[in-house]
Amino acid sequence: MYKLKNCVQHYAWGSSTALAQRFGLANPAHLPMAEVWMGAHPSASSTLLVQGQWKSLAAEIAAHPVAMLGRATYERFHQLPFLLKLLAADQPLSIQVHPTKLAAQQGFTREDNLRIPLDHPNRNYRDANHKPEVIYALTPFRALNGFKSFNEISQAFQKFEWDHPAVKAFIQCPDTVRLRQLFIACLRLEGEEKQRVLTRLIQSADQQEVEIEQTIRMIAKVWPDDRGLLMPLFLNIIDLRPGEALYLAAGTPHTYLQGMGVEIMANSDNVLRAGLTTKHIDIDELVANVQFHEKKVEQLTLSPLVNGNHSHYPVPDPDFRLSIITLISPVRVSTHGLPQILLCLEGTLNLISEEQCLTLSLGESAFIPANQGAFTLEGQGQVALATVGLTASPTGNVSLVKERISDGVSDFKM
Repeated sequence: MYKLKNCVQHYAWGSSTALAQRFGLANPAHLPMAEVWMGAHPSASSTLLVQGQWKSLAAEIAAHPVAMLGRATYERFHQLPFLLKLLAADQPLSIQVHPTKLAAQQGFTREDNLRIPLDHPNRNYRDANHKPEVIYALTPFRALNGFKSFNEISQAFQKFEWDHPAVKAFIQCPDTVRLRQLFIACLRLEGEEKQRVLTRLIQSADQQEVEIEQTIRMIAKVWPDDRGLLMPLFLNIIDLRPGEALYLAAGTPHTYLQGMGVEIMANSDNVLRAGLTTKHIDIDELVANVQFHEKKVEQLTLSPLVNGNHSHYPVPDPDFRLSIITLISPVRVSTHGLPQILLCLEGTLNLISEEQCLTLSLGESAFIPANQGAFTLEGQGQVALATVGLTASPTGNVSLVKERISDGVSDFKM
């Protein structure tokens, strides 16, 4: 078991105070602290304490792949397949879509054949992997995710009163084909026409439903001249309470607007952007990856499997799974031959094995190699446990069993 030292990402949309106040993270330069990465991503690998020396987790996995990952994970993924993050958004992130696994493989190969460097700003595919995500809210958290019902989109554009052929066509016959055409029309707005449309949108925002108006005005404070300002007319506006979680699937347009949470995802950096950004936007490639289907909020939020003080958030992807454990009494945790990362969200926790006792304070994290076997988690507090989802069924159901054993310690089986 290894304590981790993690990379902080200072993206402009991050909060300069949230992570410092909640987890005590030092920020002497008062920079925006957007994300803390826990994992072995090649661009920002965590380091772990090995015999008094800090070493790259990615390098240690490369040197001891089966011991660190377990045979099943190594044979399936050949890397740590998930990335765990603390995230704190003070401003909206870019409107974005992630590709499917097949689209990522094809896009990565195509751009490699075109000899586009991996670090080129116009590169769309930086790896050959998909990037499904889950965000677990630590504070009230607002996001956009997935297309609303066609009826709701139609009503929003009727209230907007934008005289455009694509708007008229969608209102007259709301379907996936005309939604795609309307979406493209919004993304291709340029120059004076774009400015007229966005000015009209802001001026008429009070004609919309309250949450649409609030969201437009929130985004306009930061991005008044960006086409992404139109997205609240298209996408579900979702408000998570602390302890609730949201799933972000491939092909689904989304963004985070404000809040702090724990995020877990497949180990990828493939992002196709639609707006609210100064970075590269490839409209054709983005649209080719968007699934133009209406989604109910209930389809996007995750209902946890709750067993006592353990809440597990099931997803259909084998790359990862996330559990939240609230400690009242000791818990026996087994790795079952899979790697784990633990993040202390509240209190102080002790990880105890036959050979070791590792203490995690608020905001600290640890890597548990697959060959660890079992250990006891004790203390008072709350921990996020990330591991591989190899045992997930196609519907996302995962065995989660809590048993009482003779020594009074709870047994947590992943």
